[in-house]
Amino acid sequence: MKDILFPHESIRPIQDKLVEDIALAVESKKSLIAHAPTGLGKTAAALAPAVTYAIMNGYTVFFLTPKHTQHRIAVETLKQIGEKHNMDIRVADLIGKRWMCVIDIAENLTSREFNEYCKDLRDEERCPFFNAVMNNEFKLNKSAEKYINELKAKPPMHSEEVVSYCKKEGICSYEIACQLAKDANVIIADYFHIFSPHVRAAFLNHLKKDLSKSIIIIDEAHNLPDRIRSILTNRLTNIIARRAEKEARAFGYIEEAITLGYIADALENLSKAKLGKEKEILIKKEDFVEEIKKSTGKDYEDLISELGEISSEVRKQAKRSFIGSIAEFLEAWQGEDVGFARILRKTKSKTGNDYLTLSYACLSPSASSKEVFSESISNILMSGTLIPGELYRDVLGLDQGKTIIKEYPSPFPTQNRLVLIEPSTTTKFTERSDEQFKKIAEECVRIIENVPHNSAVFFPSYQILRQVQMHFECLSTRELFVEAPEMSKEQKELILRQFKAVADRGKGAVLFGVMGASFGEGVDFPGKSLETVIIVGIPLGHPDLETKSLISFYDYKFKKGWDYGYIFPAMTRALQAAGRTIRSQSDRGAIIFMDERYSWKNYLKCIPPEWKPIVTKLPADKVKVFFSK
Repeated sequence: MKDILFPHESIRPIQDKLVEDIALAVESKKSLIAHAPTGLGKTAAALAPAVTYAIMNGYTVFFLTPKHTQHRIAVETLKQIGEKHNMDIRVADLIGKRWMCVIDIAENLTSREFNEYCKDLRDEERCPFFNAVMNNEFKLNKSAEKYINELKAKPPMHSEEVVSYCKKEGICSYEIACQLAKDANVIIADYFHIFSPHVRAAFLNHLKKDLSKSIIIIDEAHNLPDRIRSILTNRLTNIIARRAEKEARAFGYIEEAITLGYIADALENLSKAKLGKEKEILIKKEDFVEEIKKSTGKDYEDLISELGEISSEVRKQAKRSFIGSIAEFLEAWQGEDVGFARILRKTKSKTGNDYLTLSYACLSPSASSKEVFSESISNILMSGTLIPGELYRDVLGLDQGKTIIKEYPSPFPTQNRLVLIEPSTTTKFTERSDEQFKKIAEECVRIIENVPHNSAVFFPSYQILRQVQMHFECLSTRELFVEAPEMSKEQKELILRQFKAVADRGKGAVLFGVMGASFGEGVDFPGKSLETVIIVGIPLGHPDLETKSLISFYDYKFKKGWDYGYIFPAMTRALQAAGRTIRSQSDRGAIIFMDERYSWKNYLKCIPPEWKPIVTKLPADKVKVFFSK
């Protein structure tokens, strides 16, 4: 591909190879799975060749990312491309409709509830913001055309800028963004816009876009399998069913309230008949369907229709509806058996009471992704932790003959990174004890004392974090910041600001967090704000029925159940947390994996080879030497 629209004056070493491979994949209509470490400039490397090819051929690029910060980086990259090459790159940036709405109640609803609420407002012409864009024939108003033309004349805008503009003008920012997307070269969006089957159909239809004329770029692609499984999973609890019963009574639907009570009874009857003393069991589709018919005395399909109609009426007044949640679950429950697990589970609530959950859990993300990848022109999946690439190719349903898997070396100087494995500790369930937790705390303190500025320690769970914290606080004099599961977004942001500020004062603080949680992914700690990361234990999934079903499914499909369903996902979370320490080429940092299992072959093979880990029982000494240089 000639004359690639690159945003910068020069292409970095290694980045040039990534650009070349992406250009080749796009031109040959293939997919590329790229393990590309932090610092390569993946966003520019992916957008430049994809946008060049799309503009030449009249295609659309979808840049999908789960992080709002990455939306901004993509917008800025596209703005730079336009400025450097004096081109009008048409860009639309969309996040979830709920987050772009200026109505205050939106943030208190789930995405599904908001979509229903929004649809009712639009259909009944009761939303002043939407009415300011579309008339009653769903055609653009003249004033809206003026706003859209004004925005088209501006450089690419981030979604927050579009929301701010539209709020000032009193118009619907999501609808305006969709109108901009109709003739956009690049659409920046979330995973669910394309990988939620129901959302995808409506989204593409509204934008007048077709996957067969689209190039898909997936940022942070290591998140995609779990994200799709979450999108395609549905759950029902007896608590929700009882709330739906109360909701129906409150709105005068007495007969329907009785029926909803019977649905809650059906779940409880199923528990008594099937669970016994077990906490969870696999059940069959017909087990629940027959229990519903027996308890309610109604046809299953008729019941879905009836509850769906009632929930629409309730949402007109209450904005949200538990009744609607019941209808949606009953409909989803009729889905396929292959690639899904049907699980009935009894759990203790925070108040100590039992509650029941019936899950229709997705095991196979390819149920959605395979169709997307087979229809689109080319797919670029990239992340700093896409090892092994075969895992992502297989579980996402990419065509083996049309998929290129590449691993790119890190651009960081080898001498800037120290990676150690400390094999004398472990968080294995059979070896957990207060003595083991104290030993871990003591080793962490010894290491951290040799770090000039900030350190972070990441754990497999909050429970293990708290056990180690009790000993650590008695041994360490450094200021400690601790992540907690109930923290709000604002509280987390405050902790990060305070933690980074300590390093700016020339001192060293310690952050305790959990792998896979807020601080373990998607947070940048430049320079002295994080010089050392200690990974305590391996964040293996809880061996519940869903995890066991996932292992069994991947074993049946790929003969790699243990790796694909258990070890590799855990190692991805560990590597993501480890990667917080070196974010730019000038950073220096140490990574210490504390658990004997990291030296075992099954786990060691997941650590990027360019990290060159050293197994040692004296990590503090090596850290001291590293930072003294």
